[in-house]
Amino acid sequence: VFAKMVRLTALLSASLVGLTAAMTKESIAEFARLSLYANRTEADKLAAANVKKVNAARLSEKHLEDLRWAMFFNTLLSREEVRAQFFSVAEDGVEPEVLKAFRQSLYYDCDMNAKQAMWAAYELAGIPVDPAPVKEMWDFLYNSAELSKPEAHRWVVDLLAAGIEPKALSEAWTVQKGSTSNKGEALKKSVYTAASTSAGGLLARYAKDGHLYSALQFQQYYSDAWLVEWLESPQEKRVANDGKEYSAQEFQKYYGGNAASYWNQASEAPQRRMAEDGQTYTIHEFISYYKGDWQTKFDKATFVADECAGLNHEGCDGLPQTCQWKWTGDWTDSCVLKSSTTAAFLV
Repeated sequence: VFAKMVRLTALLSASLVGLTAAMTKESIAEFARLSLYANRTEADKLAAANVKKVNAARLSEKHLEDLRWAMFFNTLLSREEVRAQFFSVAEDGVEPEVLKAFRQSLYYDCDMNAKQAMWAAYELAGIPVDPAPVKEMWDFLYNSAELSKPEAHRWVVDLLAAGIEPKALSEAWTVQKGSTSNKGEALKKSVYTAASTSAGGLLARYAKDGHLYSALQFQQYYSDAWLVEWLESPQEKRVANDGKEYSAQEFQKYYGGNAASYWNQASEAPQRRMAEDGQTYTIHEFISYYKGDWQTKFDKATFVADECAGLNHEGCDGLPQTCQWKWTGDWTDSCVLKSSTTAAFLV
């Protein structure tokens, strides 16, 4: 315990250097032994395989500890199951509190068993989407659309992952259920419509050809297979005034009726990830290099924090073309990417 406190103190004093203190193979191996219950040989292997990825995602030991707790607590997962998934979940940039919120809502509101809720939470928290609409989506699918419990379990995850909002789906359902007695067909058409109206109609994803298309364009091109293709395609993100990358849903949640104006002025987010060669690339570099297989490679790649994340004031000032200092009260998140928009944007 004392050793862990010493290491945490060292991390908190990282403001003395330009970057957040990196984790070493030794510190990751110790974490794997003490917190993931790995034997020494396995811990060393996990550390060697993940040290570069952990630091690319700018993960601290506190973050890893919080995530470990979220994955173990009341999930009924074995130590081996958690250990097998832990680093891939961590390196996807999953926030522990978001993971817990999804797991709790899927378990309590959607009547999933503990393991089922945890696996579904992994999927949703890694996208990421907002856990708040889980209960509302479940109530619609199970009570209004009258799907069986297994069907509703599958649909609640897929529709939330697709960015579809319960309110938009319910509104479309009100229209569709009056036009057909076939509830399955009515639900299919409702999902079709809601995908184009959710998040103020701003949703777009990168298709196999690397270009951005709206839900309607996916539907027109892929027909009945559109949702499968949509779910396999990375969502578009843009850089807001705080220098961070956000999805259209996040813009909509924060700005409400003004989201479209802010979204249209924002620059396209680079979405950096570390490929299997250990190098970091933007989403467009993945598209250019990996061609037809880029979606699979991008999905398996490690989330990379933006190049400004974790810099102190001096380090931030050293990258004037890319980064800007915006004091938040915490130096660790005050250096952010510059927005390419005017100063009037998102004030």
